[in-house]
Amino acid sequence: MRSAVRTDVRRICLLIVTTLSAVSAVLTYPLNDGGEIPAIALGTSLGHTADGRRILSVNHSLARAVQWALEVGYKHIDTAAIYQAEEEVGLGIQNYLRDNNASRDDVYVTTKLWNTDHEVDAVVPALRKSLADLRLDYIDLYLMHYPMAYTKNGSISDTDYLETWRGIETTKDTKLARSIGVSNFNITQMKRLWDHSRIKPAVLQIEVNPTITQSELIEWCQENGVVVMAYSPFGGILGRSDDAPEPRADHPVLVGLSEKYHKTVPQILLRYLLDRKLVPIPRSTNKDRIIQNLNILDFSLTPEEVETLSSFNSNYRVRDRKKWYLHPHYPYEKKNVTEEDIKKAFIISNE
Repeated sequence: MRSAVRTDVRRICLLIVTTLSAVSAVLTYPLNDGGEIPAIALGTSLGHTADGRRILSVNHSLARAVQWALEVGYKHIDTAAIYQAEEEVGLGIQNYLRDNNASRDDVYVTTKLWNTDHEVDAVVPALRKSLADLRLDYIDLYLMHYPMAYTKNGSISDTDYLETWRGIETTKDTKLARSIGVSNFNITQMKRLWDHSRIKPAVLQIEVNPTITQSELIEWCQENGVVVMAYSPFGGILGRSDDAPEPRADHPVLVGLSEKYHKTVPQILLRYLLDRKLVPIPRSTNKDRIIQNLNILDFSLTPEEVETLSSFNSNYRVRDRKKWYLHPHYPYEKKNVTEEDIKKAFIISNE
């Protein structure tokens, strides 16, 4: 009897995984360069400690998470040079390809150029280093991580992001990258880049959730065929930031939607982004949560519900990068901070 039950459970699990894989395989958005991008990505930044130190993978936990994600149906993995995770991501991808007899074309990988490699001649070598760490011959999407250039010693560089973009264009010309784009650009920077680029950016990656809706910027992108990827999809809603505004996870609106659709609050927040035609980037190394974050394709919010969630907008950013306030291409709103605040943020982030 117990053997029969175990067999049934295995069949159900296989059915769930197969269904997730089949649905996620067809959920893509067209890019303005003729390609396609999978609509849900696994994020691989492990975040920071309270004092600003980057968290690194231990005992290949991130590699396992990448492999799990691909095995349950994710097609898109998002990473970056600054995450110090590309080797782990590459290991997870290679393990997936080996163990599942899969093809490189089954996996879509995004990585990003860091601020200290913005000189035009530094871009291609930086991507080649990322590809070596990822154990890949090409990248599906290469993004300029920020519009701000810095020297290796941490001082502000006068390299303009338009010059950096010429290097990014070269990565596509040489087929090292199939698509190219940017991250953390504001609308003024996007328009300037658009007007002065030979190859138009296909993607913009920015922070988006109900407390920072970015409506004007997203509208401009969608009018111009630029797909928007949304990082920090939960913002401070799940209670990770003490200063975060409403809503929190127990807000009546979120609880009501959760009960209506028989989904968790994180699933509601991810679906909100999909219903705005964005690419959410949830991050987790927990296998159950990885599966849960993908299981958002069997329902949709109404336009009115999307609007209600958007009404929580307060332009709240999880991380406002105070240490970069003095850079002329700083892309965010500048709040009232002292020089001491900036100095302290810089010291913590570079320890």
